[in-house]
Parts: sequence; structure tokens; C-alpha cells
Amino acid sequence: MAKLTHRQSGFRAKLKIFIILTVIGVCTILALGLSLLIFEIEDTIYCDGIIVPDKTFEIVGHVEAHVIKFNNRIGDDVKKGDIIAELDTRVYESNAIALEAAIRELEAEQELKKVELAILEKEPLPKDLWYAKTNLQERTEIVKVSRERLDRSKKLQMVSAISKVEFEKVELEAIQHEAELKRAEENYRRVQSGLGQKYIEKAKKDLALVAAKLKGKKEELAFIRNRISECKLVAPADGRLVELGCKDTWYVARGKVAAVIAAGKRIRAIAKIDARVIRKVKPKQPARVTSDVYNKYQYGNFKGIVKWIGDIPLDSAPNDPIVRYPAEIELDPEGFTLKYGSGVEIAIITGKQPAIFSLLNMSDEDFEYNRRKRAAYQKAVADEKMHLEKIGSRNQE
Repeated sequence: MAKLTHRQSGFRAKLKIFIILTVIGVCTILALGLSLLIFEIEDTIYCDGIIVPDKTFEIVGHVEAHVIKFNNRIGDDVKKGDIIAELDTRVYESNAIALEAAIRELEAEQELKKVELAILEKEPLPKDLWYAKTNLQERTEIVKVSRERLDRSKKLQMVSAISKVEFEKVELEAIQHEAELKRAEENYRRVQSGLGQKYIEKAKKDLALVAAKLKGKKEELAFIRNRISECKLVAPADGRLVELGCKDTWYVARGKVAAVIAAGKRIRAIAKIDARVIRKVKPKQPARVTSDVYNKYQYGNFKGIVKWIGDIPLDSAPNDPIVRYPAEIELDPEGFTLKYGSGVEIAIITGKQPAIFSLLNMSDEDFEYNRRKRAAYQKAVADEKMHLEKIGSRNQE
């Protein structure tokens, strides 16, 4: 009996201890949950990035040419207007020489056409048409006499007063005179139809044609000379030469990037932010940046600020299933040189919020968005109900 009583008292003690521990645990959990709701912590998004220049100028080849000389190397600082590389111009120069010769020939031809036009304006008709009217009158009289003579010869030949040979000779002369009269009439008709003015117009058109050819050749020469002037890679702005694609091939292709210059005074990094937290990132948010070039335990962090957030995702690595978006972080290098293309670790501070939100990857905007979504849904349902009621009342009427 005593043993049973002792066992019961021991069980009660253990049960009491269990209840006390349970209450303490529940209180601890409630206190912890309440603290997660009450206490705010700094919400930070961590991501990788890369240092990029403020501005990038791509020098594109305008001609197809070999490089004959490089004046700069990758990493050199250049000034606006500096010649980075000189290109071969021999092909264009040979074309320019041929065009110059053609232009001189056309200029000489143009002067000749001007002289011919001046002569035609004074006497537009050719020499054989100068006396067309006089020739016509003369041929008319000759034909008249020739016809009379032919008539007399016919009569004489009928009475055998002249021989047949003499008659045929007179007849042949008459035919020749008739032909010469027709030619004189045709020449006179041509003169009367404005042939002289047509000659002048033709000379003017010939002169205009030569002038057009001359203009075309001069424009082609100007184009070639422009090509010769483009046979060099010129720095468009002050900056640093970061790429020189034609260095290995010693050849510049038209339309291809031959060199790249980094310019500008700002230092910025492009952050690669996970799509699942990109909604939290806003412009003007502060950031802490650690550079791969400088040991963070020795040099610490660099300060930065978010300038813009991209809407188009970055190209993902083959084995990276996460979608990432770019964001520009403007940095304060504090006098240090941050190498272009070097990697950085970025911590973007999106603000303070309850600790529970950070644990659940949530924010106040998520709740606000859900509230707006529910309100929009309720409004749509109410509008649909009102619309159905109106249709029902119309059907009853």
C-alpha cells in the first residue's frame, strides 16, 4: 500500500513538472512569436555583381582595311580625338587618283562643249544649210530651164533633129536637176522647222550631261576622300581603352566593333538580383559593396546607392535555374581604383520590417498588394451582381 502511494505521488510530481515545462515552452514560443512581430530588423538582399564603367563607347569600323599601326594598347588612357590605330588606305587612294584623272578629262570636255555652244548660238546651222533659201531659188530656176530644154529636145527628137544619145543626155540632166531641187526643198524645210534651235538645245543638253557626269565624279571623289579620312580608329571621348578586338587579326571589318572605350567619372556596379526578391528593391536604397580586388577585412565595404532596376532578365548561366534581374548601383570608391570587370558582393538594404517578414521573405507591400487584390475582386463581384440584377429587372418588364 505504501509503495502504491509512493508511485502515485511520483507520477503526480512528474505530471506537474511536465505541465510546468509545457506552459513554459508555450509561453516561450508565444513570446518568441510576439518578439518576431514586434521587433524590427534590417532587411538586406545579398547578390553578386560586376564593376562596369559609367559610359561605354564602341568604335565601329566604317571601312574594310588592314591595320598598319597601333598607337595604344588595352588599358591606356586616351583623349578625345586620339588616333588609336591607323588603317591601310592604298586601295582608296588608287581609286581617288583614277577619279581625279576622270574629273580632269570631263572638265576639258566641258570647256569644249561650252565653246561649241557659243559658236552654235551665233550660227546654229551647218555650213551646207547657210544658203538654203538661195539654193532653193537657184535650183527652182535651173529646173524650170531644164524642163523647157527637155520639152524642146523631145520635139526635136520626134522629128529626128537630134540623136537619141543627145536626147538621153538632156533627159539625164533634167533628172539630176529635179533631184537637186528636192534636196534644196528638204534643206529649206529643215531650216524653216527650227533646226538651228534644235542644234542649240542639243548642245545645251550635251553640256548638261557632261556637267552631271562631272558632278557625280566629284561626289564619288569626296566619298573616297571621306573613306580615306575614316581609315583610322579615333577616340570619341576621354577614357580608357578596355577592348581592342582588331589587335589579334590586324584587320577592321565594316560594321564590326573594333575597340571599346570606358569613359565617365561615375563608378557603378551591375547587381544580379534574384527574381524572387527583386520586388523589394527600389531606387535610392543604400547598399554595401565588397570588392574582390580589396580584402573586405582590411578595406571594409564601399558605400553605394540603387539608381535603377532593369525589367529584362539577365542571361542565366547553363547550370543556374534562378532568374536574375539587373540593377545599377552607383558606388563611392573613396579614392580607390575599382577595376572594370571585377566582381563584387552587394548587400542592398531595403528597409526595416518585423523579423517574421524577413524569415518568410515577405514585406508590407505583399500585404498591401493582397488587400488591393481582394478589394478589386470584391468590386468585380459586386459589379457583376448589379449587372445581373439590371438584366433580370429588364426581363420582368
